[in-house]
Amino acid sequence: MSTSTPAHLSTDDTALPTPGTSPGPAPAVVATGLCLHGKRGLVYGPVDVEVPAGALLVVQGPQGAGRSSLLLTLAGRMAPDRTSRLRVLGHDLPRDRTQVQRRAAIAGFAGIDDLDESVRVSDVVRERLAWLSPWYRRTPRVTQRELATLAGPVWGDRPLPRTTSLIWDLDEVDVMLLRICLAMAQRPDLLVVDDVDQVRDSVRRQVVWTRLEAIAAAGTTVIASVSSLGEAAAMTWTTSPLQLHLSTGPHALTAA
Repeated sequence: MSTSTPAHLSTDDTALPTPGTSPGPAPAVVATGLCLHGKRGLVYGPVDVEVPAGALLVVQGPQGAGRSSLLLTLAGRMAPDRTSRLRVLGHDLPRDRTQVQRRAAIAGFAGIDDLDESVRVSDVVRERLAWLSPWYRRTPRVTQRELATLAGPVWGDRPLPRTTSLIWDLDEVDVMLLRICLAMAQRPDLLVVDDVDQVRDSVRRQVVWTRLEAIAAAGTTVIASVSSLGEAAAMTWTTSPLQLHLSTGPHALTAA
């Protein structure tokens, strides 16, 4: 049976507001004693975490620590144990999961938002836009200009793929950014990205983290997971992200 030690924010991220200043916006996520048990025992938790709106939270934990399940819980896609207290975007979960699902988008989850490698970029974008549009509205073909409008905030200065490119031909960074772009088409207040180390090379993964940091800076709260415990310390940031460390078993390693 897997176990999990309590997760925590790094000590650098626990600053309190200065007395006399007005309080900031309501936090995007407040979790207390958040945990989940499955048929084989503890999946994750207990987790205590507060994520301010517009922040980037990096969830670090090895395989089996329950990272994906925790992220899906925060996005309103899984129900935690009844003893958990969880409020996301001002809504209590799991009671208000429908409202949270409308405002929280997910990307990078195996078996959920995988891309068919045999189709073109324009096809997956059009399919996503059609899914988000009213049933009576026709979704036209996606042009390169429309892709630039939709994907520009995600890609930044990185060259965009061509709409005619097959997913198979894309660099793994571009595949990850495309999945994030499709999630951002929902215009979410919370973006949850799983398993960033699908981009295996750390130098190239830096591109993904930089873009996630930019998305957070633009106002969307971002929560992203990675298996490497030293990931946040190894990357370069404009502003140090919040960190949450998950572990398994009594001999788990702590994050750097």
